[in-house]
Parts: sequence; structure tokens; C-alpha cells
Amino acid sequence: MTAFSKLFVVSGEQTARAVGSGDLEVLATPALAAMIENTAKEYLKNQLKPATTSVGIYLELSHLKPSYVGASIDVRLQEVTEHGTKVTYQFEVYDGLKKIAVGQHQRAIVEIEPFLEKLLENHNN
Repeated sequence: MTAFSKLFVVSGEQTARAVGSGDLEVLATPALAAMIENTAKEYLKNQLKPATTSVGIYLELSHLKPSYVGASIDVRLQEVTEHGTKVTYQFEVYDGLKKIAVGQHQRAIVEIEPFLEKLLENHNN
């Protein structure tokens, strides 16, 4: 059962050659990872309190099959579990009927201002 899904179309800027992760004109694993994170972020967006956001903290990704430029990619969040401020997703990704990726992604819900203040503090030390 899919809890949430989002469609993407592979662009030329998302190929392994374009992002530098490989030499071929196929969907790059880093671009696929960004699609997965974006889907999870969008799922949480309307559930968050004002002045909060979510940040990715863990990604386990098995990229099983290639996809070409122009392919329609369907990221499906299969299972969502929440523990305090952490939300974990099991996902499957499809190119048409072909399953191209599986894995798990976790996001943390953070208060924006304290998060940015801590980032600045850590940068200056």
C-alpha cells in the first residue's frame, strides 16, 4: 500500500554524466536520491507546525535498474513510521512498471531558527 507518491521526469541535468557520478546518459543515483528526499519532504510539508521543516538524516538506497532521459519516475512511500521527531519511510521507485529502486529514508523534524543558529555556531568554531 502506498502512503504517498510523486512523479518526476528524468532531465538531461539528472544523468550520471551530467552530475559526474558516471559516464552514461541514464538517471544518476544522486539525482534519484534527491527525488526520494523531495517526495518524503513533500509528504511531511502539510503536517509540520509553522517555523519547522524536515531534513534528511539517513538514506539506504538500492538503485536496481537504469532509466533514460524522459522516463517517468514514480517514487512511492510504502510505509511511514514516526518516532518523536524522526520519520522513517520504506520506499519503492518505478520507471513505468519496472521497479528501479528500493530502500529506506529517514527525516528529522527541526525548528528552523535553532537549527540555523546551531549551524552558524558550529561553522564559527
